[in-house]
Amino acid sequence: MLPAICLFGFLGAFLLLRFADKVNLANRYLAYHFMLNSLFGIAHWASAVSDSANLRALFLIHYFPFFLLNTPFLYFYVRSIFTDRKRIRTWDYLHFLPFFIILLNVIPYSFQNWGIKLDFAEKFHRDSLMIYQVYFPIISFTIYFIFRSVLSLAYVIAGGNILWKAMVAGKLKSVKELEKWLIICLSLAALFNLTLLIFVMISMNSNNGMLVFDVQGTGRSVATVIMAVLTGSIYFFPKILYGLQTQSGNSLTDVITLNIKISKASKAPEFSKSRLKLVAIAIQNCLPKKHYLEPGFCLSDLVKEVGMPEHLLTYYFNNYKGITFLKWKNQLRIEEAIDLLNAGKAETNTLESVGKACGYKSRSNFIDSFKSQTGESPSAFLNGNVSQASIYNRALTSAEVTANFNVNRVKFGL
Repeated sequence: MLPAICLFGFLGAFLLLRFADKVNLANRYLAYHFMLNSLFGIAHWASAVSDSANLRALFLIHYFPFFLLNTPFLYFYVRSIFTDRKRIRTWDYLHFLPFFIILLNVIPYSFQNWGIKLDFAEKFHRDSLMIYQVYFPIISFTIYFIFRSVLSLAYVIAGGNILWKAMVAGKLKSVKELEKWLIICLSLAALFNLTLLIFVMISMNSNNGMLVFDVQGTGRSVATVIMAVLTGSIYFFPKILYGLQTQSGNSLTDVITLNIKISKASKAPEFSKSRLKLVAIAIQNCLPKKHYLEPGFCLSDLVKEVGMPEHLLTYYFNNYKGITFLKWKNQLRIEEAIDLLNAGKAETNTLESVGKACGYKSRSNFIDSFKSQTGESPSAFLNGNVSQASIYNRALTSAEVTANFNVNRVKFGL
């Protein structure tokens, strides 16, 4: 049963990479997370359930370093959804330091003769205390087992903090399915690692401070069940599984079709850098018309305007520019709103009218987008500008104030 569940995990990872990777780069990290979850399940099954000595010898200790990659990839997944940091950069490689430390820790065991490993696996199967006879040069088995759960929980909390800030800022109001999925995913990940940590504490409390490896795998079995629920839950969110970048109202069939097109064409000449630069020029030429300020302006409208296929533009935004079409559109709209506010439009019109002039259908949507883009509300932005202007003007002579006013009139076309 457990190997079958793990195969579902690997299948989910494959689908994320096959259909969604070219549409939403964040999903590659979710795919790696599922792979490592499934690896944990296979390792547990091999060491505690399987009757194969070869499988026990293969997974008993060798998988230790890979457990430390599980939640960093989950953290990268959440971070890349809400920020422009889609790819792993220089300082991000520090997140892999625990993996390399534990990798060095198990190298002495890894280089043992296979016959010795088989013999050890059989002895361990009869007596779990045999684990303490393995030479770990850097970190002891007990410290490793505690550290991995604590570290994993820290990454889950960090991802949860990003999600919470996004929810407070209203970034998920229009994508409730994504919000629900992230809450479920992070909650199950936290429960998964918390379960392991609780069983470690119970074991140490029952054995005078000594961690005794549970050969029957009771604690790991409970954690594996939670992992299986997490693995299976993605299949209840097909739009997450097949790609997030969809227009509202698109059917799942449309989503899959778009992702298949992108996946097949991603290595074609159509996606060459020179071709993408032409896309950038075509979009730039359309900007003076400001059609993005029209209510309901969507990717299909831009497709018609530039005369290029949707999957090419989707790839251009997500992979070339590193932002979604929606975020690109909102950036342009808020830039326009800032120009209008700086030009004094809010003095003769309401904020609602400024928002409508920038394509927002309601005052609340405008304020949420403005705050998400600038970190402050339109009112706070105006008050800050007025305050700075008053301080500056008090330091000027009347002639300088008049000159400055005339310059601003020219600047804003008044």
